[in-house]
Amino acid sequence: MRFIFVAMVLLMAPLAPAGAAVEQHRGIYLLAEAPFAGPLKALAPAQALAKIREALDLIYRKSPLSARMIDHLLDVGTVSVQYDPQHAENSLVENRLAMFRTETGDPAIDGRTPLTFVAVLGRQVLNRDADELAGTIVHELAGHGTQHRIGRLARMSDNDRECEARLFQLAAWQDLGVPQRASFVVQFRRSLEQAYCLDFRVWMKRRNHALASGFDRIEIEPVELVTAFRDYIDMVLGRKPPTSADW
Repeated sequence: MRFIFVAMVLLMAPLAPAGAAVEQHRGIYLLAEAPFAGPLKALAPAQALAKIREALDLIYRKSPLSARMIDHLLDVGTVSVQYDPQHAENSLVENRLAMFRTETGDPAIDGRTPLTFVAVLGRQVLNRDADELAGTIVHELAGHGTQHRIGRLARMSDNDRECEARLFQLAAWQDLGVPQRASFVVQFRRSLEQAYCLDFRVWMKRRNHALASGFDRIEIEPVELVTAFRDYIDMVLGRKPPTSADW
């Protein structure tokens, strides 16, 4: 069974269309494209930017770890959150909520620094609560953005990329007070445990790791698990520790 929370990672991006609204908030470039013509409801650029600002403010107010990781991206590059109402609407794949890219498509933004970190948000995720949206932004920036910052994004498997990013997303939701028994969190955890983190779980069990049963708890501790994940991914990539990010 597949789940709706898949976030796709792309290393290239199409050019941003003319007329997109652009502003900065907390040092982060926010871009919002105008809705496309069609039967599906999408937010106007001003509404989308307001929701993104609200989500970012939540992160910085309530999730210190997530905020610190985004600040690390700002220390070395350009960070952007981009609303694209047409994102994945004509695709049969499941990356309808969000995507990480290494370009915005705007040369004026992408040329500012050697590294660019972009969270692309689709129409569906902007219609969700601020807490859920904030978690998605953390997934893309603190998760995949950090993987890109330390140079291992392209070397990781799809499942390993998603496992780590989802653990950071779950940690952010906990910081924001999202109930772990909320239906979307239950579904999210099921995909985490049964699909994306399966290789990581097998690795811990084979080594009798102290956190081998960590995914079995009702109250999961994602920060503890993502710390153990660093040892796992160092082994997978064949690199001597430490290869993972400072938090």
